[in-house]
Amino acid sequence: MNEKNNCTPKVLPLFNRMVQPLSVHEVEALKIELLNNTESRIIYTWRGNHLGDQEKYEICKSMQYPIRISEIFFDDWMEAAIYLCKNQLKRNSLTGEYRKYLIGALLRYKLTKSGDTGKADTKTRIALEIGKKHYISVGTVQKYYLYADAMNCIFDASEELARRILLGQTRVSHENVIELSRLSKDEIKAISNNVLEKKIDHISIGYLRNEVKWSHIQEGKADSRRSKREKRESNNAGIRQMPQYNPDSEVNSLCMTIDSWISSIERVKNSDNFGKITGEASDYLMNKLTSLDNTIGRVQESLMERESV
Repeated sequence: MNEKNNCTPKVLPLFNRMVQPLSVHEVEALKIELLNNTESRIIYTWRGNHLGDQEKYEICKSMQYPIRISEIFFDDWMEAAIYLCKNQLKRNSLTGEYRKYLIGALLRYKLTKSGDTGKADTKTRIALEIGKKHYISVGTVQKYYLYADAMNCIFDASEELARRILLGQTRVSHENVIELSRLSKDEIKAISNNVLEKKIDHISIGYLRNEVKWSHIQEGKADSRRSKREKRESNNAGIRQMPQYNPDSEVNSLCMTIDSWISSIERVKNSDNFGKITGEASDYLMNKLTSLDNTIGRVQESLMERESV
């Protein structure tokens, strides 16, 4: 470690997203500690970047307390990120979502640091170590790994939405976090704007499909797709005859598409390369198949409910 008391630490966005903001109670407790214990006025940094002490730093500045800035040496940013994840996971006040995110991020950074990102056995070994430390299974750690990657995609598009999810202010299931992360940045920003504006506390798959696709994707443009369609329909009223309504058309189209899916899945499963795919590709495929299976189950339940009426 090295002390640099004349520099102003920077906030690295990648590191900052791993730090759950202090609650009002925690802020008050920290103020009391800083007042009574001068030894606690140490700010840890790596290459001038905060390592989770930014709120402590701001309190010390506002109270005009003298501080010590202690520089920790790491070989690279991944080691610093691993240190930060481990430190944050010691906090008892973490939300469930933040804990999932940090555990998944820890596996991501440890795996990246190892240089063996494509080896399933390395990933399993590291996940086993993390799982033992936090009393969860290897499978759960790997599930959190996918969650952390998805949350990072959401962070890249909208920090506000990502924070709301991790703090539990907007509830989103694991599967829907994955789905949300696969939208474009503009789509995620549109969702974020709507969530913040309407203070939405739960995002479902129905919301993602309906609200995003038809209401918010075109936000910021002069004319939305919907308004353009309405204008065309208004201009052509009385001239164009509407096609005959067929309630089965979408279902018939879907059935033909499903036949194509089945053929593609069987072709991939039976290919010579299927047994040679990387762990990352295996995880990605497993997640997509799980999502598909969940969707199929929901549709089948709806059909059964309809038949029972």
